[in-house]
Amino acid sequence: MLSLTKNVMGVIHEILADPEAIGCQADKLPCGATVVDMGLHCKGSWKAALLFTRATLGDLAIVQLGNFKLNEDYSFASVEVFLEQPMIACMASQIAGWSLGEGEYATIASGPARSQAVVDSDHYIHMTPYRDQSDQAVVCLQDVHYPTDALALEVAQACHVKPENVYILISDSTCIACSMQVSARIIEQSCHKMMRNGFSAEQIILCRGRAPIAPIVKDELKTMGRINDALIYGSEAEFWVDAKDEDIEAVIHKMVGITSSPRYNERFEDVFDQAGRNFFQVEVDVHSIAKCQFHNVNTGRSFHAGEINYALLERSFLA
Repeated sequence: MLSLTKNVMGVIHEILADPEAIGCQADKLPCGATVVDMGLHCKGSWKAALLFTRATLGDLAIVQLGNFKLNEDYSFASVEVFLEQPMIACMASQIAGWSLGEGEYATIASGPARSQAVVDSDHYIHMTPYRDQSDQAVVCLQDVHYPTDALALEVAQACHVKPENVYILISDSTCIACSMQVSARIIEQSCHKMMRNGFSAEQIILCRGRAPIAPIVKDELKTMGRINDALIYGSEAEFWVDAKDEDIEAVIHKMVGITSSPRYNERFEDVFDQAGRNFFQVEVDVHSIAKCQFHNVNTGRSFHAGEINYALLERSFLA
């Protein structure tokens, strides 16, 4: 049986072999848990960002870098993700759904440990039947607060592992690791919208997604806006599915922002600020992708919806 945690430990070992070489820092908490700073208090790097992204996906995806041309003057790096098992990689690992800690140190975790803890409040984990068992646990955090001993112990208890076998990867919004891993959530965001609109993601045979990596800036609100705009307005996904044509036609326009988002053509920075800077107060259909296409392996027909919003990306990335 596939173990997401066992699968991702190769990534963890690669990081820990020489964290300084990739601009990271590894520390032990008093309880014995390992914290790997991928950009919060460290410089980070392209390689660190790739490894962080692979870890969020349980290392079930091919993740690679490319180029995104915005206009005649500017181009940005892009990230492309290739997947065969999105219900496991995305819904059981990548999506941030596990609420950890409390008060100032409250955070939302992604990573393979979600499929071990299976907490009631993580409703995304209940969208997939996949469950993992391991004597190790790996969580990934996007936060401005360094993990505490109490948080690591909470992970250990929920996953039924020893504290010294807990690994916590962390980055904040203003580093390249965070910018890349958010842009790499194209398939995750797509699967979530599919399932909310009655199309089973279990019908996906193969998929891929691409999005620009937003330029980082030392401003939490502006960076939060840019990294989400990259996903909402600059992403594109491709799916090979075993489905009915009419089911594809019924869902495809509900997946892309131009035909489903109530705040389309607004910068996420403004939407987020108006929501009290509370991610969970943003209308759920704002979290869309820009463009997608489906290929039905049963009929040979192809479908597409949406568009890349270059003008909005210019307002977001270059302002």
